[in-house]
Amino acid sequence: ADFPGHWRSRLWARMGSYQHPYVKQVNRCATVAFSPTAPFIATGTMAGAIDLSFSTTACLEVFRLDYSNPSTDMPLAGGAVAANERFHRLVWGPLQTEGMPHGLIAGGLVDGSVNLYNPARIIGSPIGAEPSDGVSSGALVTKMQKHSGPVRGLEFNSFSPNLLASGAEDGELCIWDLARPAQPSLYPALKGGAGGQPTAGEVSYLAWNKKVQHILASSSLNGTTVVWDLKRQRPVISFTDPNSRRRCSAMQWNPEVATQLIVASDDDRSPSLQIWDLRNSISPAREFVGHSKGVLAMAWSQADPGLLLTCGKDNRTLCWDTAAGEVLAELPASSNWNFDVQWSSTTPGVLSTSSFDGRVGLYNLQRAGGIDAGPGTVDQYGVQQPGPKAPMKKAPAWMRRPCGATFGFGGQLVGFGVRPKGGAEEPAAAEKPSGTALTLMKVSTAVEAEVSAELEGAVSTGGSDALKTFCETKKSEATATAANEDEETWGFLGILFEEDARRELLKHLDFGEALVAKELAESEAEAEKARSAAEAE
Repeated sequence: ADFPGHWRSRLWARMGSYQHPYVKQVNRCATVAFSPTAPFIATGTMAGAIDLSFSTTACLEVFRLDYSNPSTDMPLAGGAVAANERFHRLVWGPLQTEGMPHGLIAGGLVDGSVNLYNPARIIGSPIGAEPSDGVSSGALVTKMQKHSGPVRGLEFNSFSPNLLASGAEDGELCIWDLARPAQPSLYPALKGGAGGQPTAGEVSYLAWNKKVQHILASSSLNGTTVVWDLKRQRPVISFTDPNSRRRCSAMQWNPEVATQLIVASDDDRSPSLQIWDLRNSISPAREFVGHSKGVLAMAWSQADPGLLLTCGKDNRTLCWDTAAGEVLAELPASSNWNFDVQWSSTTPGVLSTSSFDGRVGLYNLQRAGGIDAGPGTVDQYGVQQPGPKAPMKKAPAWMRRPCGATFGFGGQLVGFGVRPKGGAEEPAAAEKPSGTALTLMKVSTAVEAEVSAELEGAVSTGGSDALKTFCETKKSEATATAANEDEETWGFLGILFEEDARRELLKHLDFGEALVAKELAESEAEAEKARSAAEAE
């Protein structure tokens, strides 16, 4: 049917929202890097992919992320910067120096060079029809040429943001000091395997340890993973899969356990994820099985160390519960391979995927849900809709309540994740209270303090009269405020201080007639007993 223009646009928008539930998206075949401090995302043209126009150019672009805008479009934050070669890896470091308030972007290129960019010179720059060269605008800080093959390993050190590690086809690892980005210095290259054995093959991935500053790991396409100690300038351990020499495509350190890392392979014959513990590197400690074909990329969440993202050749992007080793959620399948997946550095739960179909998409993990719980349906427009999603079995850590409290009786307050003011805790505990320990506190208001002082005064005076007067005063106050329950309570307490409290209490409880009858019976019994004694005499 030939719909009017506005209806046709609304229809396609509706269909697009059904098929691609992106938070944001942009048509680029690119590897990405999130800004560590601001709502920006950088994209670099991916090597080994050709778009529909068969363009051979490469460029770096920075997009602005405005989550308050319901549109899925990501506007450019500035003009594109041309690159001499395409990118294999793109990272955005938090290193902030004079003139670089947004940190530093590093890109690993096909020709073995590592380019450094200043995003502050890109953001806000004029958006032209053609990418700028980056030199005249100052966006390209420097070009570091050391490797002789494609740079697939690239990462900033989280403890020392001025340190950048790079690895390429030649098997060498370079550690760059970017304290002066325009004039970077290079430490002696790391080369060779554990025990002095050479490591043939190109570096496919590298990552800094999340707990120990000087520990670095690299994986290669020949199946070997090497752990390096930068203090000793040599490898300390290396391992391979004992069952098959599978290619290593991606590798990540456990954010919580310093000796654990996970290695993935793009080999379709071995698509499992292997968790290795360096305390016993003979064989993997665990394996996660979920992909039916090779895994291309991984990302371990820093906001929740229990979540791991993977994407593979089976067009699936999975979110794993690393503690249970099972799939928590699955993103909608793409029409082609997703070759890159990243967590947002500033917004927990937001993640990006890069696909060979020429699209970079941002998702909200909370909308992804678990595995399909039922068959799909066809809507009124004839569009196939996915089936209902099962809820995630585990809530992400960023949704967990950091603290909570509830009132008890007598002004008691119990809470978790809180620290009472003036508490005698260790300094470490004072900075980050435990989320599982319970803290019991006493809460006193000004009114309660005044009542307590009046009661203590009545007790210190001594005698029942003072306490009886106190109860009568509180009863009168409750009567004036129409607090029937409090009036009854204070009246009942006042009876306890009467001279004959037992008699008055029975009368208050409507047992007065029974008490009179009992006393009359007792007096008659005593009189009868006295008459009997007199007659006996």
